[in-house]
Amino acid sequence: MSDDFIKTVGAVSSMFSLMSNSEDKGVDQRARFYKTVHGISFPPDWDQLSVEEKIKRIDALDKLALEVS
Repeated sequence: MSDDFIKTVGAVSSMFSLMSNSEDKGVDQRARFYKTVHGISFPPDWDQLSVEEKIKRIDALDKLALEVS
């Protein structure tokens, strides 16, 4: 998987977070973007995490993805 793909997913996820009206649905959609990236996996208890924790983790992924050179 190329760095450009990861950057693109990070950019789309970041933009989606700004446009989403619902934090629950928005963070789940952002997670779906990252699930398309080979090598990124989510913990088995992802669905049991609070929305705030999910957002914190996806925001961290966005930051890392956008810093890839």
